[in-house]
Amino acid sequence: MWLLKILPAVEVLIFNSLSMDVCFKRKYSRSVTALVLTAVTVGIFACGFALAKPLNYQGDGKMMLVGFIYLPVLYFLYNGRLSVLFTLMCSCWGYTLGIFSLAFLCSSTWFDNSFIHSLIIETFLFLVTFPPFYRWVVPRYVFVLKNLPSFDGRWNKYMTLSNGLLFAALAIMYNVLLRGEGSVPKIFLLILILLSILVSNFTLYRVVLDSIKMNHLKQASLRDSLTGLGNRANLWNRLNTLLEGNETFSVLFMDLDRFKSVNDQYGHLVGDAYLKHFADVSSGILAEQGTVYRFGGDEFVAIYYGAVPENVLGELRECRLWKDGAPCPFQQVSIGSIICRPPHEDNTEALLHKVDRMMYEQKRRSLH
Repeated sequence: MWLLKILPAVEVLIFNSLSMDVCFKRKYSRSVTALVLTAVTVGIFACGFALAKPLNYQGDGKMMLVGFIYLPVLYFLYNGRLSVLFTLMCSCWGYTLGIFSLAFLCSSTWFDNSFIHSLIIETFLFLVTFPPFYRWVVPRYVFVLKNLPSFDGRWNKYMTLSNGLLFAALAIMYNVLLRGEGSVPKIFLLILILLSILVSNFTLYRVVLDSIKMNHLKQASLRDSLTGLGNRANLWNRLNTLLEGNETFSVLFMDLDRFKSVNDQYGHLVGDAYLKHFADVSSGILAEQGTVYRFGGDEFVAIYYGAVPENVLGELRECRLWKDGAPCPFQQVSIGSIICRPPHEDNTEALLHKVDRMMYEQKRRSLH
């Protein structure tokens, strides 16, 4: 008889094990993982019987917190940060314990707390809710856990703490609900709690998803769609930041010479490829020491951190690596260069106006 009484708890453990297997990558084979989990489960129940205390596995809630014994075991068996394992474990255990408690309350309310009826109801509820829960709810929850650290490292800690406190509150609430006889108000209260948690998690998912979309849109608005370089707005923001600081940097204004002849001779598609190729070559020349932005049309602006060496200016003018994948021959580039040392007195507009004039002076000298 005792073996039958632990079946509801065993069923909860099985569904929780399935949930972890769905969400995380195993370190070992499926058989080894199942063997370890089975051994731990048998050990837990054996210890419970050895205590010689009247533990009721059928549904008095005393065994809820014992589930955390599995946390180090899961960390050993699956790949994943301990905080993420803990957070997802709290979520999944909250679901399975909710089903466990709901089955117990239904049995106690309508079937005189019949153990068999409780087991049948629990099995039915698991079979009905498990597919949608792990197909729609869990993937969204995993999405939130994976993307929260990209916002702020503290979010992960808050999420871990929040889920730990939520699970503790649920464990206490389930124990309160499971005491005494079941009733229809208790059943509705439990359903309301489970639905509120589901809606809260979905709301959090939508907040994170929309935040990521807005961040992507923001990044896209600062990028030139053709070359992938930062655009004029991006350049403006960066120069404003540099001019407010105490860093020495150089600004290079580059204009592609005879670009109109490229479009006229080869066509606009080749002209676009010409612009993209120059963006790649110039970015490669500056490497980690500088950043290239597309100012507009065939004009590019580069920020070089420090005083730009003459040999770097020479490489940009000659574009020696142009032939590698070039759409057509290189037509030359005119470059104006200015070094900015603190304290910075010019604003961004004045600085760009100065270096633009220097570029046109260099263009007139080279073309005439």
